[in-house]
Amino acid sequence: METSDVATSARALAEGLDEREPTRPTSRGDNDITSARLVATGLADVADDDLLPDRDATSPATTDWSLDVPGDAPAPHSSQHIELPEIRPRRLGAGRAAAAAAAADDLLAPDLLDVELPGRLRTLLAAGPLDDVLAAEPPGTEEALVAACRRVADLAYPAGRVTGRQGERWLDHEARARHHRALLAIYQQHMRLPHHGMATNQFHPLPCRLMALLEAPWERDMLARARARHDLSLDALPADPDAFVDWYRTAAFTHPLYEHDLYAWLACDADRAAVEWFLRMESAGEAAFDDLVALGQVGTRGEVKIEMASNYWDEMGNGKSHKVHTHMFHRLVEGLAITPPSADELPWQVLSGVNVMIWSCLARRNAFRAQGVLGAVELLAPQRCTRLVHGALRVGIAKRTMGYYGAHAIIDVGHAEGWLAHVVRPQVAELPESRVGIAEGLLVRADASLDYFDWSLSEMRRRA
Repeated sequence: METSDVATSARALAEGLDEREPTRPTSRGDNDITSARLVATGLADVADDDLLPDRDATSPATTDWSLDVPGDAPAPHSSQHIELPEIRPRRLGAGRAAAAAAAADDLLAPDLLDVELPGRLRTLLAAGPLDDVLAAEPPGTEEALVAACRRVADLAYPAGRVTGRQGERWLDHEARARHHRALLAIYQQHMRLPHHGMATNQFHPLPCRLMALLEAPWERDMLARARARHDLSLDALPADPDAFVDWYRTAAFTHPLYEHDLYAWLACDADRAAVEWFLRMESAGEAAFDDLVALGQVGTRGEVKIEMASNYWDEMGNGKSHKVHTHMFHRLVEGLAITPPSADELPWQVLSGVNVMIWSCLARRNAFRAQGVLGAVELLAPQRCTRLVHGALRVGIAKRTMGYYGAHAIIDVGHAEGWLAHVVRPQVAELPESRVGIAEGLLVRADASLDYFDWSLSEMRRRA
């Protein structure tokens, strides 16, 4: 389904509906009608003449969301894009000159190292060539870091346990926060330019080993959780490409995330402080999506690559620098004077959503999972974006400020259908075994977002 068809369908569905404030949906049908009303009316208000270019009545609905910036405006400075959450550095050991003092104040002691692991890794990876850095540290630094990663990962994701929902009593939230901050510190090497100081050791054996130690128990938990909801074996998943696309769509729309109570809360109940707080959390999760789509394309061919490239081109504003999506989000941050949170401020429920995106797109062993993860983002975003726009307008946030979410509430419907038709379907047709990874990607992304939304709703209610 093309974007023009989606917009036409939404308007047709909304014809004859009253103009009352949308109410909390009581069924999937009510949910879809409410979404259609908001797309056709509320979001049309966001897409006013300041945002959309002129077009006649016969032109297809556009995804070209202009932000009242001249078309020949210079490219935004790199500071006007949203980056991955920062991790504050911490000192490593005491250095050889203070090796004797380290016996009294042991910076490598497990209880201290485990707590400071993310910042220590951030310092280590940015301090220069790693072999030289380690040579200047107390003996045993490398072994201590390996042991610390094992301990933190085992506490965060203990063997014999599988996460159900983020509020379960057995979860060690502090360990999970340290785990995901440490993993993000390592992932940053692969997502930043050299002048950030982290590229030198990108493929050094130590950070590669630490990344594997942190990923393994987390990955086991994610996949076991996904398989607890669905049988993801080749025998169980539909082999026919069209049938698998139907399975994928149904699995997304029947996941608890799809009709999450957070959406109604944002649309109908949250005050302005709550909406702005949620948007601050969002600034972590929305970072670097364009880079992840680019990474996800590596190794793909033909129709799959063309669709992924088209999606990436949309992220790049179709060649217009002031319409690049990360810059559009920065306009929101500027408009609300939001300071994006550092990783040290974020709970694991937010950080795991960031990390699952990088985990899926970075390593080629996860290439098919990346297709499932990225497709899930497109398929599940319109519900959230639609409700968030309505809630923001209700509490008085300017329409222009919400342009990023207004755009995604509409264009991601078309992106999702394009992804299903031109990524998922042809990939499964060419490589039937890819459907396992694609299915896993869908569910691990949905589960990570579920944890984030569960925590966000609970936190907003607590603050109310």
